Amino acid sequence: MRNTLINNCIINNLEFAQKHQQIADNFAPISLDRLAQTLALTAENAPLASINFTITGDTKRFRQPSLHLRINSRLPVICQRCLEEMFVDIALKFDYLLSNSQAENYEDNDEIDWLEINAEMDVRELIEDELLLALPIAPVHEAGCSKHSMQSGEKPNPFAVLKSLKRLK
Repeated sequence: MRNTLINNCIINNLEFAQKHQQIADNFAPISLDRLAQTLALTAENAPLASINFTITGDTKRFRQPSLHLRINSRLPVICQRCLEEMFVDIALKFDYLLSNSQAENYEDNDEIDWLEINAEMDVRELIEDELLLALPIAPVHEAGCSKHSMQSGEKPNPFAVLKSLKRLK
């Protein structure tokens, strides 16, 4: 297995798998447009955000060309409970079979995904897609987070009046 660094991360995925090549790299989330739009990136936290990945080609594991992708990332988001910035750590692992038709033998296996053979597959785009799917819908701090509450101009709950009427009966 040899390491291959490709500046723009465009690979021929079939050739990559057949030659048992590997790319290990890291980059900033700001370089992925769609992902960057969903994150809480600022000048202060951008240097702390990261995406590290390794993609490896193989032909032996599933007896057909395959790619194995590992992603470790640290991404800034907004806590939906306190509305403060926080980081989420995401570790992902994927196995992709390469074929021009979906592999029927592996249809029932949820741990194996399918990728179409592509002479110009963008690895960063694949990583961006997987991270967008893995981001929590409503991220919250695990501990030490207080709910955001209105400080001034707070209005009473309109249903509190109904609750007091119920007690009178």
